[in-house]
Amino acid sequence: MTATVSRGERRKAETRRRLLAAAALVFGEVGVDGATIAAITERADVGLGTFYLHFDDKDEVAAAVADELVARIATATDEAGTGIHAATRAVCAVAAEEAALLHALYRWHGSARSGGLRTAFVDRIARGMKQGIRSGLMRREDPTLAAHAVLGLYAETILYWASSGRDDWDALADFLERTTTAAFSA
Repeated sequence: MTATVSRGERRKAETRRRLLAAAALVFGEVGVDGATIAAITERADVGLGTFYLHFDDKDEVAAAVADELVARIATATDEAGTGIHAATRAVCAVAAEEAALLHALYRWHGSARSGGLRTAFVDRIARGMKQGIRSGLMRREDPTLAAHAVLGLYAETILYWASSGRDDWDALADFLERTTTAAFSA
């Protein structure tokens, strides 16, 4: 038996979606720390009080935006297939579309929840490193330490690429793939 979603539940979900989309735009423009709840609600075209029906504070909405972005990158890498080549291109494709938002979330230090984006990426990369080590494609290294190194390489390079106005994301993907392979190949 399929549960029917009420009109009120659909409206609440739509308002939450609008708040998340507005927050992502505002964060991309002024950073998480520079964003205000008023700017988010104005962009979403909802009242200030409506925000608090969905989120406790700016850090909570930023964490939700980060979770959505991580899920989008994870889906892109999963759909791309296995291996560093496919994963790197998938990450760069999302980064090309969301460079400003990635930059804002990567730089965010608002609360204990703000480390969620980095933690999610490190965990995912470490799992891939462990698979590479088990398969013999990568030399034995501490997977978590290696994941932090790879995240630093990718994040800083993607931020540089986006801020420099370059738009050949395939060239960046090639560079990241070569550099990562050279650093960790068996």
